[in-house]
Amino acid sequence: MLNSNKIDDHIIEKALAKYNKSHKDNRVLKKRSEDFQVFQEVFDKATLMTLYYILNSQIISYLNGVVRSGKESSVFWGVTPQGNNVAVKIFLTVASDFKKRLIYIEGDYRFKNIHKKNHKLITLWAKKEFKNLHLAYSSGILVPKPLYVRRNVLIMEFIGDKGIPAPTLAEIEIDDQDLDQVLLLIKKLYQNAHLVHSDLSEFNLFKNSSNIIAFDFASAVTISHPMSKEFLLRDLNNINRFFIKRGYDSFNTAEMFQEIVQD
Repeated sequence: MLNSNKIDDHIIEKALAKYNKSHKDNRVLKKRSEDFQVFQEVFDKATLMTLYYILNSQIISYLNGVVRSGKESSVFWGVTPQGNNVAVKIFLTVASDFKKRLIYIEGDYRFKNIHKKNHKLITLWAKKEFKNLHLAYSSGILVPKPLYVRRNVLIMEFIGDKGIPAPTLAEIEIDDQDLDQVLLLIKKLYQNAHLVHSDLSEFNLFKNSSNIIAFDFASAVTISHPMSKEFLLRDLNNINRFFIKRGYDSFNTAEMFQEIVQD
Protein backbone atom coordinates (compact mmCIF):
# COMPACT_ATOMS: atom_id res chain seq x y z
CA MET A 1 0.00 0.00 0.00
CA LEU A 2 1.32 3.43 -0.89
CA ASN A 3 2.58 5.77 1.79
CA SER A 4 0.61 9.01 1.69
CA ASN A 5 3.58 11.18 2.75
CA LYS A 6 5.23 12.83 -0.24
CA ILE A 7 9.01 12.83 0.01
CA ASP A 8 10.18 16.22 -1.27
CA ASP A 9 13.48 18.07 -0.97
CA HIS A 10 12.48 19.59 2.38
CA ILE A 11 12.02 16.12 3.88
CA ILE A 12 15.28 14.97 2.32
CA GLU A 13 17.10 17.93 3.91
CA LYS A 14 15.38 17.24 7.24
CA ALA A 15 16.28 13.57 7.10
CA LEU A 16 19.87 14.34 6.13
CA ALA A 17 20.23 16.76 9.05
CA LYS A 18 18.81 14.14 11.37
CA TYR A 19 21.12 11.52 9.91
CA ASN A 20 24.23 13.64 10.40
CA LYS A 21 23.23 14.37 14.00
CA SER A 22 22.15 10.91 15.13
CA HIS A 23 23.65 8.34 12.75
CA LYS A 24 27.32 9.07 12.26
CA ASP A 25 28.02 5.36 12.09
CA ASN A 26 26.68 5.35 8.49
CA ARG A 27 23.82 2.99 9.26
CA VAL A 28 20.29 3.40 7.97
CA LEU A 29 17.79 5.60 9.81
CA LYS A 30 15.74 3.94 12.50
CA LYS A 31 11.97 4.09 12.43
CA ARG A 32 11.50 7.26 14.51
CA SER A 33 9.14 9.31 12.38
CA GLU A 34 6.27 8.50 10.01
CA ASP A 35 7.90 10.79 7.46
CA PHE A 36 10.74 8.31 7.06
CA GLN A 37 9.05 4.92 7.39
CA VAL A 38 9.08 4.21 3.66
CA PHE A 39 12.83 4.76 3.61
CA GLN A 40 13.70 2.81 6.75
CA GLU A 41 15.91 0.40 4.79
CA VAL A 42 17.38 2.72 2.17
CA PHE A 43 18.03 5.96 4.02
CA ASP A 44 21.79 5.89 4.32
CA LYS A 45 23.75 9.07 3.75
CA ALA A 46 24.80 8.30 0.17
CA THR A 47 21.21 7.55 -0.83
CA LEU A 48 19.97 10.74 0.81
CA MET A 49 22.52 12.79 -1.09
CA THR A 50 21.62 11.08 -4.36
CA LEU A 51 17.89 11.67 -3.83
CA TYR A 52 18.53 15.27 -2.87
CA TYR A 53 20.53 15.77 -6.09
CA ILE A 54 17.79 14.18 -8.20
CA LEU A 55 15.06 16.27 -6.59
CA ASN A 56 17.09 19.47 -6.69
CA SER A 57 17.89 18.86 -10.38
CA GLN A 58 14.16 18.52 -11.10
CA ILE A 59 14.61 15.09 -12.60
CA ILE A 60 11.66 14.16 -10.42
CA SER A 61 9.48 16.43 -8.30
CA TYR A 62 8.59 14.03 -5.50
CA LEU A 63 8.09 10.43 -4.42
CA ASN A 64 4.70 9.14 -3.31
CA GLY A 65 5.69 5.90 -1.59
CA VAL A 66 6.76 2.30 -2.04
CA VAL A 67 5.09 0.19 -4.72
CA ARG A 68 7.33 -2.88 -4.51
CA SER A 69 9.98 -3.95 -2.05
CA GLY A 70 12.48 -6.81 -2.01
CA LYS A 71 15.71 -7.94 -0.40
CA GLU A 72 17.92 -5.97 -2.77
CA SER A 73 15.82 -2.96 -3.74
CA SER A 74 12.69 -0.92 -3.17
CA VAL A 75 10.68 0.69 -5.96
CA PHE A 76 8.91 4.02 -5.38
CA TRP A 77 6.28 5.84 -7.39
CA GLY A 78 7.78 9.13 -8.52
CA VAL A 79 6.37 12.07 -10.44
CA THR A 80 8.34 14.26 -12.84
CA PRO A 81 7.96 18.06 -13.20
CA GLN A 82 5.90 17.33 -16.32
CA GLY A 83 3.47 15.22 -14.27
CA ASN A 84 4.63 11.87 -15.66
CA ASN A 85 4.68 8.82 -13.41
CA VAL A 86 8.05 7.09 -13.08
CA ALA A 87 9.39 4.14 -11.13
CA VAL A 88 12.30 5.03 -8.85
CA LYS A 89 14.27 1.91 -7.96
CA ILE A 90 16.61 2.29 -5.00
CA PHE A 91 19.10 -0.51 -4.51
CA LEU A 92 19.58 -1.20 -0.82
CA THR A 93 23.03 -0.23 0.40
CA VAL A 94 23.16 -1.92 3.79
CA ALA A 95 20.86 -4.95 3.82
CA SER A 96 22.28 -6.54 0.68
CA ASP A 97 25.48 -8.40 -0.14
CA PHE A 98 26.00 -7.78 -3.83
CA LYS A 99 29.18 -9.86 -3.90
CA LYS A 100 26.86 -12.83 -4.37
CA ARG A 101 25.93 -11.27 -7.72
CA LEU A 102 29.46 -11.16 -9.11
CA ILE A 103 28.69 -14.16 -11.29
CA TYR A 104 26.47 -11.90 -13.42
CA ILE A 105 29.11 -9.17 -13.77
CA GLU A 106 32.39 -11.02 -14.12
CA GLY A 107 32.70 -12.17 -17.71
CA ASP A 108 30.70 -9.22 -19.04
CA TYR A 109 32.97 -7.31 -21.43
CA ARG A 110 31.13 -4.06 -20.58
CA PHE A 111 32.36 -4.11 -16.99
CA LYS A 112 36.07 -4.39 -16.33
CA ASN A 113 38.24 -3.58 -13.31
CA ILE A 114 35.39 -4.46 -10.96
CA HIS A 115 35.63 -2.99 -7.47
CA LYS A 116 34.50 -5.62 -5.00
CA LYS A 117 33.62 -3.26 -2.18
CA ASN A 118 29.89 -3.64 -1.59
CA HIS A 119 28.89 0.02 -2.08
CA LYS A 120 30.77 0.21 -5.40
CA LEU A 121 29.19 -3.04 -6.55
CA ILE A 122 25.74 -1.61 -5.82
CA THR A 123 26.48 1.42 -7.99
CA LEU A 124 27.72 -0.91 -10.72
CA TRP A 125 24.61 -3.07 -10.32
CA ALA A 126 22.31 -0.06 -10.89
CA LYS A 127 24.36 1.03 -13.90
CA LYS A 128 24.24 -2.51 -15.29
CA GLU A 129 20.45 -2.64 -15.08
CA PHE A 130 20.21 0.76 -16.80
CA LYS A 131 22.46 -0.42 -19.64
CA ASN A 132 20.55 -3.68 -20.02
CA LEU A 133 17.19 -1.92 -20.10
CA HIS A 134 18.48 0.59 -22.64
CA LEU A 135 19.81 -2.18 -24.87
CA ALA A 136 16.57 -4.15 -24.64
CA TYR A 137 14.33 -1.10 -25.12
CA SER A 138 16.30 0.16 -28.12
CA SER A 139 16.00 -3.35 -29.64
CA GLY A 140 12.21 -3.24 -29.53
CA ILE A 141 11.78 -5.47 -26.47
CA LEU A 142 8.87 -4.70 -24.16
CA VAL A 143 10.63 -3.44 -21.03
CA PRO A 144 10.30 -0.26 -18.93
CA LYS A 145 12.05 2.62 -20.68
CA PRO A 146 15.17 3.56 -18.69
CA LEU A 147 15.37 7.29 -17.95
CA TYR A 148 18.17 8.04 -15.51
CA VAL A 149 20.66 6.41 -13.17
CA ARG A 150 22.84 7.88 -10.43
CA ARG A 151 24.70 5.84 -7.84
CA ASN A 152 22.18 3.33 -6.43
CA VAL A 153 19.07 5.05 -7.83
CA LEU A 154 17.53 4.03 -11.16
CA ILE A 155 14.59 5.89 -12.71
CA MET A 156 12.47 4.28 -15.41
CA GLU A 157 9.05 4.25 -17.00
CA PHE A 158 6.24 3.34 -14.62
CA ILE A 159 4.32 0.31 -15.84
CA GLY A 160 0.81 0.67 -14.45
CA ASP A 161 -1.67 3.43 -13.74
CA LYS A 162 -1.86 6.19 -11.10
CA GLY A 163 0.85 4.70 -8.95
CA ILE A 164 -0.55 1.17 -9.05
CA PRO A 165 1.86 -1.17 -10.84
CA ALA A 166 0.61 -3.57 -13.49
CA PRO A 167 0.14 -7.11 -12.12
CA THR A 168 2.77 -9.75 -12.63
CA LEU A 169 1.95 -13.13 -14.14
CA ALA A 170 2.17 -14.56 -10.63
CA GLU A 171 -0.75 -12.37 -9.56
CA ILE A 172 -3.30 -13.01 -12.31
CA GLU A 173 -5.00 -15.66 -14.44
CA ILE A 174 -3.01 -16.46 -17.57
CA ASP A 175 -3.82 -17.78 -21.04
CA ASP A 176 -2.12 -19.50 -23.97
CA GLN A 177 -1.15 -16.21 -25.60
CA ASP A 178 0.82 -15.24 -22.50
CA LEU A 179 3.17 -18.20 -22.95
CA ASP A 180 3.63 -17.38 -26.64
CA GLN A 181 4.47 -13.78 -25.73
CA VAL A 182 6.96 -14.77 -23.05
CA LEU A 183 8.80 -17.19 -25.34
CA LEU A 184 8.88 -14.61 -28.12
CA LEU A 185 10.22 -12.04 -25.67
CA ILE A 186 13.02 -14.40 -24.59
CA LYS A 187 13.85 -15.12 -28.24
CA LYS A 188 13.91 -11.45 -29.27
CA LEU A 189 15.93 -10.57 -26.20
CA TYR A 190 18.59 -13.09 -27.24
CA GLN A 191 18.56 -12.54 -31.00
CA ASN A 192 17.90 -8.79 -31.22
CA ALA A 193 19.34 -7.34 -28.00
CA HIS A 194 21.92 -10.13 -27.50
CA LEU A 195 20.87 -10.43 -23.88
CA VAL A 196 19.73 -13.18 -21.53
CA HIS A 197 17.56 -12.07 -18.64
CA SER A 198 19.15 -14.69 -16.32
CA ASP A 199 16.54 -14.34 -13.57
CA LEU A 200 13.27 -14.66 -15.47
CA SER A 201 10.15 -15.90 -13.71
CA GLU A 202 6.47 -15.11 -13.24
CA PHE A 203 7.49 -12.52 -10.66
CA ASN A 204 9.27 -10.18 -13.07
CA LEU A 205 6.86 -10.27 -15.99
CA PHE A 206 4.14 -7.62 -16.01
CA LYS A 207 0.91 -8.05 -17.90
CA ASN A 208 -0.21 -4.56 -18.90
CA SER A 209 -3.41 -4.69 -20.94
CA SER A 210 -2.60 -7.61 -23.23
CA ASN A 211 1.17 -7.05 -23.34
CA ILE A 212 3.82 -8.99 -21.43
CA ILE A 213 6.59 -6.68 -20.21
CA ALA A 214 9.80 -7.94 -18.61
CA PHE A 215 11.55 -6.08 -15.80
CA ASP A 216 14.34 -6.55 -13.20
CA PHE A 217 17.25 -6.61 -15.63
CA ALA A 218 20.19 -6.21 -13.26
CA SER A 219 21.14 -9.88 -13.61
CA ALA A 220 20.88 -9.87 -17.41
CA VAL A 221 24.06 -10.76 -19.29
CA THR A 222 25.18 -10.43 -22.88
CA ILE A 223 25.23 -13.58 -24.97
CA SER A 224 29.04 -13.41 -24.95
CA HIS A 225 29.02 -14.08 -21.20
CA PRO A 226 30.52 -17.56 -20.53
CA MET A 227 27.39 -18.67 -18.66
CA SER A 228 24.76 -17.03 -20.90
CA LYS A 229 23.46 -20.30 -22.35
CA GLU A 230 23.21 -21.87 -18.93
CA PHE A 231 21.22 -18.84 -17.75
CA LEU A 232 19.00 -19.00 -20.85
CA LEU A 233 18.14 -22.64 -20.20
CA ARG A 234 17.34 -21.79 -16.59
CA ASP A 235 15.00 -19.00 -17.72
CA LEU A 236 13.19 -21.39 -20.05
CA ASN A 237 12.86 -24.01 -17.32
CA ASN A 238 11.47 -21.40 -14.91
CA ILE A 239 8.81 -20.35 -17.41
CA ASN A 240 7.97 -23.95 -18.25
CA ARG A 241 7.60 -24.80 -14.55
CA PHE A 242 5.26 -21.86 -13.96
CA PHE A 243 2.91 -22.64 -16.84
CA ILE A 244 2.81 -26.35 -15.93
CA LYS A 245 1.89 -25.36 -12.38
CA ARG A 246 -0.98 -23.32 -13.82
CA GLY A 247 -2.28 -26.35 -15.74
CA TYR A 248 -0.74 -25.82 -19.17
CA ASP A 249 1.10 -28.42 -21.22
CA SER A 250 4.87 -28.29 -20.99
CA PHE A 251 6.99 -27.22 -23.95
CA ASN A 252 10.25 -28.84 -24.96
CA THR A 253 12.87 -26.60 -23.38
CA ALA A 254 15.74 -28.22 -25.30
CA GLU A 255 14.04 -27.59 -28.65
CA MET A 256 13.12 -24.02 -27.68
CA PHE A 257 16.71 -23.44 -26.53
CA GLN A 258 18.06 -24.59 -29.90
CA GLU A 259 15.53 -22.44 -31.77
CA ILE A 260 16.64 -19.38 -29.82
CA VAL A 261 20.41 -19.84 -30.00
CA GLN A 262 20.24 -21.29 -33.55
CA ASP A 263 23.32 -23.44 -33.03
